[in-house]
Amino acid sequence: MTLILQTFGRLRLEDATGEEIAFPEKALLAACFLLASRQRSETRQAMACFLWGDNDKAGALVNLRKLISRIRERQQQIGIEIFRFTATEVKLAGEHLAVDFRLFDDRPDGQSIARLREMAQKIGVEFLGWLQVDSGLFDTWLLERREYFLDRLREVFAEVAPRAKSPTDFGTIKHVALLLLERRPLDAFVRNALEGARAAKGQSVSAPAVAGAGAPATRSADIVVAGAPLVFAGGAARGSALQADGNPSPEGAGLPRLVLLPPPPSGSGECNAVGGALIEDITIAFCSSRAVSVVAPYTSQQISLQSDKAATFNKHAINYILDTRLTSEAGGHSIFAQLVYFGSDEVIWADRFDLRKAGLLSCRMEIANAISRAVGREVSRNETVRWNMEGDPKAYRTYLLGTRFSKFISLPEVRRSRKLFREALSINGQMAAAMSSLARTYFMEWLLTARGDSELLRIAEQRACQAIEIDETSAAGHRELGVIRLYRRDFDGSLEALDKAEALSPQFANVIASYADTLVQASRPEEGLAKIMRGMELNPLCPDDYFWTAAGASYSIGDYEQALSFIQRMKDRTPADRLAAASWAMLGNRGKARQFVRKTLETHPDFDLDKWLLMVPFREEWQKTHYHEGLLMAGYE
Repeated sequence: MTLILQTFGRLRLEDATGEEIAFPEKALLAACFLLASRQRSETRQAMACFLWGDNDKAGALVNLRKLISRIRERQQQIGIEIFRFTATEVKLAGEHLAVDFRLFDDRPDGQSIARLREMAQKIGVEFLGWLQVDSGLFDTWLLERREYFLDRLREVFAEVAPRAKSPTDFGTIKHVALLLLERRPLDAFVRNALEGARAAKGQSVSAPAVAGAGAPATRSADIVVAGAPLVFAGGAARGSALQADGNPSPEGAGLPRLVLLPPPPSGSGECNAVGGALIEDITIAFCSSRAVSVVAPYTSQQISLQSDKAATFNKHAINYILDTRLTSEAGGHSIFAQLVYFGSDEVIWADRFDLRKAGLLSCRMEIANAISRAVGREVSRNETVRWNMEGDPKAYRTYLLGTRFSKFISLPEVRRSRKLFREALSINGQMAAAMSSLARTYFMEWLLTARGDSELLRIAEQRACQAIEIDETSAAGHRELGVIRLYRRDFDGSLEALDKAEALSPQFANVIASYADTLVQASRPEEGLAKIMRGMELNPLCPDDYFWTAAGASYSIGDYEQALSFIQRMKDRTPADRLAAASWAMLGNRGKARQFVRKTLETHPDFDLDKWLLMVPFREEWQKTHYHEGLLMAGYE
């Protein structure tokens, strides 16, 4: 029986039916190495250093001996010999083993579109893409193999591209060209072939074509669509405002609408965290722009999880999509970004950026600036690059990791993020974003512990003020100050800070949501409801606290059915159980109200209505009395 070694994507061993055969992963990597080298044998010492690195050669040899023992035991169990061993060598008994990358080695007479398509499918999931090996020798070898496969794909592409005739052929050529340009953005020959395929399919060719295969390569970050439309052919602005249900409203702002999708998980957890936080950070920076309407990070994350993204883009009136992807490199990771115009599905800009510490800041600036040029409007440097951090890439990386943990609403994660923000500030004390995020950790601890510790709020306010002193043009510091002052019962100070934050970043959805919450608590619920609806326009797949704020505003103006409809849209409705109970009670449905009372008491058996109301920062007594009435009617005591 012949077994097949699958090396693209997850390294695995399969039988002829596609059923996976369990086998040690390091053994499969050793087989992959031997099959690629065609030597079918290697010394034990060389194999050990390849698999475990050459820093501790004696330890690597011990690990290899243990692996050999496991291989012999497994070969005996399955009754097939894949390896043979001598005192000094590891040998491959290759008569029982085939490998998927032979597709790239075989050279049949006359290449075909079908073979090109099959090769592209393999590369699309990346050679050994899931494998993590702590070995410099492996890293070098892996990079060489991936480059080899790309070279072979380009060779076949160059041979078959001129022979493409049918729409299916041109679709394959376009797909492979984009795949090659993703890895090698400056390849003029491939870019020309891509433009030819688009022209053959009847698509508009708006990016400037490179003169020829021998012409000087144009830097891909500078390739901008000359006449990329900001509206659809019919003239209706795609950047229109959205209603609360996420559909376009009749009256729109007329700005092009942009979504920046976070990269799907790939490789190490830290790399995923940094890549995702980087894209979110750039998104928030674009909220200051008057040139584009930016979809908020939370909605971007939700869109990235949708199976039918095209329908989602259409529903939310999106013009431009920044698609990103993480890839492993020898010695680190990189992020590939491409900007697509949704109206024609045209890639109008693409490039790859180094995510190693020294490259993070230039990566941030290049992506932001390239997007700005591509949508046809210059965004000032002060808006897209807020922090003077050019000399501190380590501080920026630490800050991005801190933002990841700050999203989890639990005390251990809040304190972990605080530690990272402090570390970033110890490297660069002038990082306003880290300082404002540090302020938020103190406020979140005050909220989560619910002990009424005024010292935590005092420190939080102090840090927020320090963030503003560092950079008074950053909306984040003003937002944190506004939220903290609300819970210190400084309603005027809260509204002033949040008004400043919104003026600085009018499309920062979370700023607008915080402003709305303060307006509701400051006994201005009508204005708060209007404000949170604006936040939902910018963040149409918004988090639960948006709906909670809208429900609270609706209750305060006496629209109890609307309050319940907003609560119904929350993914986790438990935090709004008290509000739901009060709403049902005010509608006269005591039975339904008591269901939510029981839920509250199951979670908080020592719940005390009067003590809890002291925590709720209502400005005027009428609003507190109104809420108290509903809760009493529901059955709380």
